[in-house]
Amino acid sequence: MKKLLITGGFGKIASHFIQNVARRYDIIAADITTQEGIFSDNVQIERADLMDFSVCTTLCKGVDIVLHLAGIVDPISESEEMLEINIKITQNVFKAAVNAGCKRVIFASSAQTIESYPTDMQVHKDMLVKPKNMYGVSKCFGEALAAYYAYNKGISVICLRIGAYEFPKDFTEMNARDLSAFLHPDDCNQLLIGCIETEHIIYEVLNAISDNRYKRLDINEAREKVGYAPKADGFELFKLKKE
Repeated sequence: MKKLLITGGFGKIASHFIQNVARRYDIIAADITTQEGIFSDNVQIERADLMDFSVCTTLCKGVDIVLHLAGIVDPISESEEMLEINIKITQNVFKAAVNAGCKRVIFASSAQTIESYPTDMQVHKDMLVKPKNMYGVSKCFGEALAAYYAYNKGISVICLRIGAYEFPKDFTEMNARDLSAFLHPDDCNQLLIGCIETEHIIYEVLNAISDNRYKRLDINEAREKVGYAPKADGFELFKLKKE
């Protein structure tokens, strides 16, 4: 049974993932704020401030794979706090994972890394990053840092450019552009499992959206590299025609 450290363990993506795979993996859910009664008893809960490198060092001991989901999601405010925190905790997690001998880090990047491309263009993972906000910049830093550690420190890294992760029950209003980047939580779970289980990867940047009729991001690489098999189509699910 692989031992996973999941940062941001009480966030939306992590909570849904842990609730569905808690019997499959040995999981540590680490977050700056925690809550009882969300996960099964076998999930280890750690209240953790990842700005403290010594905390990251302790968390990574004996861990096989780190799923780094922690950070501030803020594509609007351009705040210096967001940039500082996202960069610092990512640096701390990667350094601690390498020092502890972890086999892989799966880094939650974002579709915001490419949002300056025209909205009618499908973006492939080998195209240059074009962030539209400082949140996207923080994720570009994470991808570059991941490449540094993968190619120089011998740790496997997968960066996932996560799209519009939404639960269908929470749907209020999304336009065609939003739905082109829609990521169903169950598709995300399947992709994360593929990233955990697939061997012989040094460094990959993979796009993470569902099988939408129009796709803002190309997902062929994710299909080929980690066996991604998304089921949902945001346009069909929410009955919205492409504009």
